[in-house]
Amino acid sequence: MLVRQTLSWRSPLSYSKVERYALALCALFYFGIFALPAQDGVSTNTAQEQQLVDPLHNAQMAAILHQMDIFNGDSATVLIGSLLSAIEEDEIEIRYYLLSYRAEVLYYEGLFNEAMRDLDRAEQMAFQLDDSLKIANVYNLKGLLHENIQNGDLAIPYLKKALHWFPVRSRTSWPLSELHHIHGNLGTYLTRSLNSDSAEYHLRRSLALATLAGQGRAIAVANWSLGELDLELQNTDSALTHFARAFKGTLDSKDQDVALDALVGKAKALILLRRMEEAERTLAIAEQHLSIHMNEIGAATRRNFARDASRAYEDMGDVKNALSQTHVWRNLDSTIAARNTHQALATQADLLQTDNELLNERNERERVAEVLRIERYRRNMWLIGGALILFVFTMIFYVNALRHRNKRKLAESEILRVQQAGLIHELQLREEIGRELHDDIGVGLSGIKLRSEMALRVEQDSDKRAQLSKLAVSAGDLIGNMRQIIWSMNPDQEKVEDLVVYTCNYARTYALENSYELEVVANGPWPERSLTSEQRRNVFLSVKEALHNVVKHANASKVSLHISSHSDLSVEITDNGNGLPEGADMGEGNGLRNIRKRILSLQGRIEIRSQNGTRIRFSIPLANIGNEGSIVGAART
Repeated sequence: MLVRQTLSWRSPLSYSKVERYALALCALFYFGIFALPAQDGVSTNTAQEQQLVDPLHNAQMAAILHQMDIFNGDSATVLIGSLLSAIEEDEIEIRYYLLSYRAEVLYYEGLFNEAMRDLDRAEQMAFQLDDSLKIANVYNLKGLLHENIQNGDLAIPYLKKALHWFPVRSRTSWPLSELHHIHGNLGTYLTRSLNSDSAEYHLRRSLALATLAGQGRAIAVANWSLGELDLELQNTDSALTHFARAFKGTLDSKDQDVALDALVGKAKALILLRRMEEAERTLAIAEQHLSIHMNEIGAATRRNFARDASRAYEDMGDVKNALSQTHVWRNLDSTIAARNTHQALATQADLLQTDNELLNERNERERVAEVLRIERYRRNMWLIGGALILFVFTMIFYVNALRHRNKRKLAESEILRVQQAGLIHELQLREEIGRELHDDIGVGLSGIKLRSEMALRVEQDSDKRAQLSKLAVSAGDLIGNMRQIIWSMNPDQEKVEDLVVYTCNYARTYALENSYELEVVANGPWPERSLTSEQRRNVFLSVKEALHNVVKHANASKVSLHISSHSDLSVEITDNGNGLPEGADMGEGNGLRNIRKRILSLQGRIEIRSQNGTRIRFSIPLANIGNEGSIVGAART
């Protein structure tokens, strides 16, 4: 608890805007230079962190706490109202501190309804900041308020909530409720509810924490509360001890309200001990203390003193003083109740005004909403109309495009049909030419070869024998060439694998006929692609030409043929012969130029090297080869 005296409160709204700014500037000038600490210590539970960024706000906040510490409630209230009107709505943290401090001032002034309104707003801000210490502080203050409006059933749950939310370690920019405050308040209310065991635990816990923190007022309050508990338990000697400790503790901290409560408590204990004269002297001292420190003791504390003193005088049989204190008690209670009623009426008037403003604002919002609805309807109608027009034009365009596309497809289909018919006719013509070559020319060449060989057996003339032998060899070569032509035109031999098998078989036969060692490496798998007759013929004739050059020029004893396929078809022919003379790969008589032309005509690559023999490596692409590149494939599409 920060405020400890009677406060003559004046609403900050009653000051003009000029007055509020003037007060704020004065506070900045004075307390920026001579600012005093707001608290006499910080507990071990809560550590002070870096304060507000704005130096003006720091100075004003220090001024507020200083006025509260020197029991100047009016000035504190004015400064709080001035700072609340000066800060922005989104400065939630400083607004929280100001509302909670004003609630404490209003609490000691007995304006409980107004204090509760500030705490309700502070509670929302605490949860918005997600700060458990600030939430615990609000619940502690709400517990105090409910107890003072004679509603202890609500006070205890709020204080238990405050204990629940209080963090183990916390930091705060400005002073808030400490853990010993909450334990002390809870112990006091449990005492009044006759729950002595729990009350004693919380009160002793409060005393221990306050002692550890060096909080003089909190130590005095804890001792006073323990004395009240002893009175409830009829432990009068222990109660006197605790009240004496409480009063002694207030001598240094100058907490006059606690000193007054301790004197009253001592008097009640002396009455229970039937030491009436000491009790009467103690009450006289208490009344004198109240008279001296009237301006330092809050209205609620003065009301409670009058009530307790009236009962004490009644117990002692002093009717006159009992009636006098009862009169003071009733006056103070009526004053507090009237001020609360006045504040409640003012709050109700504010609420009615706010309700009217909200009603007007709601009507204006509804009018604007209706205008916006009409405008939105019109805009939607325009959008829907535009969308329909766009849809109609889109459908017209789509139908027209579809019609043109169908016409184009029909034309392409007709062209493809004509091409396929031409290709089929060409294929049939090639098959027919192949059959005629085989049946007519092939048979004729075979007959020439056979007759030449038969004539060679009986001919004795060496010149004629040479001619007949040459004729037989030429006929055999022509027969082989014709078979190769027929193979290249055969649609059943269009696959890559067919080309590899045919080429390898020819190479083995040629090596056997010419007596050199041949190594063939042709491992699959082979792609399922069709080759044109030109592709098959050029690849085969390139291999044939390379093997012919090996026999004719290289004098090699060993030849290797490697065929592989990845993204292209690669062929490599290597021999261990004489190699090539410089520039021979571009000559006219050795056939290498023909090989190069054949491969380049297929968009292939060729490489010829001569080192420890000759190596010819070429490759043709397979990625772009498909059925459309083959006569047979095109005919079948």
